[in-house]
Amino acid sequence: MLPYKSLMQVDRNASVSLHIQVCNMFISLITNGTLQPADILPGSRVLAQLIGINRNTVKLAYEELVSQGWAESIERKGVFVLSKLPVLSKPVVPEHGKHKPSQEAFIWTNRFENAWITKGPEKMMLTIDGGFPDVRLAPIDLLMREYRSLSRRLHGKTFLKYGSSKGSENLRAAICNYLSHTRGLTVPVENIIITKGSQMGIYLAAQLLLNPSDNVAVGLSNYVLADDTFKYAGANLVRIPVDGNGMDIDHLETVLQHTKIKAVYIIPHHHYPTTVTMSTERRLKLLKLAKEYRFAIIEDDYDFDFHYNNKPYLPLASIDHNQNVIYIGSVTKTFAPALRIGFMTGPSAFVDAAAAFRELIDKQGDTVLEEAFAVLFNNGEMDRYFRKSLKIYRQRRNLLCQILQSDFSEHITFNVPEGGLAVWTNFSEQVNLVKLVEDAAKKRLQIDDASFYRNESFAVNGTRMGFASLNENEMVEALSILKKVLN
Repeated sequence: MLPYKSLMQVDRNASVSLHIQVCNMFISLITNGTLQPADILPGSRVLAQLIGINRNTVKLAYEELVSQGWAESIERKGVFVLSKLPVLSKPVVPEHGKHKPSQEAFIWTNRFENAWITKGPEKMMLTIDGGFPDVRLAPIDLLMREYRSLSRRLHGKTFLKYGSSKGSENLRAAICNYLSHTRGLTVPVENIIITKGSQMGIYLAAQLLLNPSDNVAVGLSNYVLADDTFKYAGANLVRIPVDGNGMDIDHLETVLQHTKIKAVYIIPHHHYPTTVTMSTERRLKLLKLAKEYRFAIIEDDYDFDFHYNNKPYLPLASIDHNQNVIYIGSVTKTFAPALRIGFMTGPSAFVDAAAAFRELIDKQGDTVLEEAFAVLFNNGEMDRYFRKSLKIYRQRRNLLCQILQSDFSEHITFNVPEGGLAVWTNFSEQVNLVKLVEDAAKKRLQIDDASFYRNESFAVNGTRMGFASLNENEMVEALSILKKVLN
């Protein structure tokens, strides 16, 4: 008989009843080959004594095994593993000191072997992130109040059912109104789809626009997850230089004369990672080229809402009269990253196709959350939040730049960004950025080592330093640690 006393250990404090625990342990012994078809199970009295439980509990476990089809009870003989079950091989235990070579259990294609996997911030560490909002400023309590209120109301129960893959109509209408009065962008409700952040919008656009071997123009420095998304679609990345005025559209025009470009991906406001803004002249020329060469423009406007020195340029989508622009925006980048709300606009048929494709990977979003956001947009709370956070982030940007200028001029050069949530900083050649990050971590300061911003053509010794998520005291402390590490 098997050593059931050591093989079967019950937990009296577990939420699972004892007889189900015993039943599940027998199933495990059967499926790993320890018990074979037609093997007899120990009598209920014997097993009860071995593992220290009531005999009736064992009887219940055996009844459960029989009812699930794992065992059979033969009168006057006992309970047996069901004889019709297939024979399973016993687990191979490697010899002492030897390791069994790893082998995949099934064949699959790993297209993401070298892809970037985002890690969360370390707990209990000061973090100079790449540019995220301060979630402490967001009216989360008001959002959750509306969420709870909607879920309790009778009419709100409909939001718990399946809805449109385009997202909440109320939120789409609210965002259309918001785009109209902040960006001069007039969009019909049916031409907008709510997404799980801007990343889903990039993915949907890429899958609809690009076929294997198509060419997509991207910045020499660029958002790495957009690059990976286009590569996953099978497209070739055509790198276009980025300078102080954004993507070099004259260079793009030269490329277009000999290379067929299917789409151009741009971040015209606060380019990622370098934070530069594309000039009006280049925006207009890009639209002209899009019409002439019939390519799509994927405009990623992830943090339009934060401008400090002047009014923002109008998005390309606002001045596009030929419907070449697919416009992608995000609420999460300005509110709280974990609340995945973004949007994408474009031609009606394109948005309809995106909604149909979205159903294959994500039937719909969190409708109640979307409805709660719609309430905050409609009652003016989002507008008040943007005004409040804009004032605070301007002060934090100024403080960061002031300290960088006064205390780090020997090691760091930068330009003061006119908007966004981060400063692009270039470190002197003497600074080993990877080692700097390691040394800072030892002093409980987390900072990007710039590996997220590098690609095959862009590998400068620089990184983004976010200022929005740190209050003044935290920023002073973080930069004080960084200064000690640098010196």
